[in-house]
Amino acid sequence: MKKIIYMLVLVITSCSTLKKESPLSQQEVESKSLKFPKALVSSINNGAVKKVQLIYPFQKIKAKLFCAGHEVALGSPKDGVANVYISSSRHKETGSFWCEYRFTINKIEKKVAVAKFNIIDSNYPLRTLTVAKKYAKLSDQAIERWKKETAHMDLVYAAAITDRALFTKPFVKPLNSKITAVYGSKRVFNDMKHSWHSGVDFRARPGTKIPAANRGRVVLARDHFFTGKTVIIDHGMGIMTMYCHLSEFKVGEGDIVPQRAIIALSGNTGRSSGPHLHWGVRVNDHWINGFSLLSEGI
Repeated sequence: MKKIIYMLVLVITSCSTLKKESPLSQQEVESKSLKFPKALVSSINNGAVKKVQLIYPFQKIKAKLFCAGHEVALGSPKDGVANVYISSSRHKETGSFWCEYRFTINKIEKKVAVAKFNIIDSNYPLRTLTVAKKYAKLSDQAIERWKKETAHMDLVYAAAITDRALFTKPFVKPLNSKITAVYGSKRVFNDMKHSWHSGVDFRARPGTKIPAANRGRVVLARDHFFTGKTVIIDHGMGIMTMYCHLSEFKVGEGDIVPQRAIIALSGNTGRSSGPHLHWGVRVNDHWINGFSLLSEGI
C-alpha cells in the first residue's frame, strides 16, 4: 500500500514539474531578454517638435510609443533604432513629460520609459485683432457648420499616416515673405473672442502661388467657415501641414504632390483680417511652430 501511495505522489510531482517547465512563447522569451539603456533626458520648447533617435529592441513584439499620453508615429524602426518626431503641447508651459513604449504580453500591458523631456516656456505674446462680427459672435447656423467641419477634421487627423514617411527631403517654409503673425500668440477678436494662433501667417497678395512644404498626400481641400479655402497635406510620420484663407485650389483630395508643387493661390477667405497665408503644422496630435520642424531636417 505504501508503495502505491509513493508512486502516486511521484506521478503528481512529475506532472507539476512538467507544467512549470512548459516552453515560453516567443513574446515571453523576447520580453525577458529585452535590454533598455538609461532613459534619454532632453529639453523641448512648448509648441515645438524635436527629432530624436530612440532604441527599439523589439523584434517579435509590436510596441507602440506614447509621449504625454499621445501616441507617436514610429514608422518602421531599423537596426534597433526608431527615428521619431516628438511634439510638445503649446499649452503646457512648465514641468516635463515622459515617453514610453507600451506592449502586451499574455494580455497584460507592459510599459517601459525611454525618454524624458523638460519643457522650456516660449512666452508667447498677446495680439488683438478686428474681424467681421459674424466671425466673433457666431450665429446658430455658423455654429452648426463649424461643428460639422470639426467632426470631419477629426476624421482626417485620426487617419494620419504613421507607419512611414512620404517625404525624403527636409521641410521648407511655403513663402519667403514677411511674417505678419507668429505662432502661439494669444488672440482677442473684437475685444471679446479669446483664442490662440496655431500657425504662422505670411504676407501674401491675393493670387500668390502657394507651394507644398514637402511631398505628401492631399487629405483635405475644402472651404471652411473659419479657415476659408483650406488644404491639408499628410506627409506621413504623423506630420501634416495646413494652408488657409486661400482663393483657389490647384489640387484635389487624394492627390500626391511633390515638394514645392503649387497647391493653391492665396486669398482672404474665412476669418481673416486681410490677405495672407496661414501655415499650420501638426505633429502627432499637436499644432506646433512650423519653424521648429524646419530646423529638425528629415
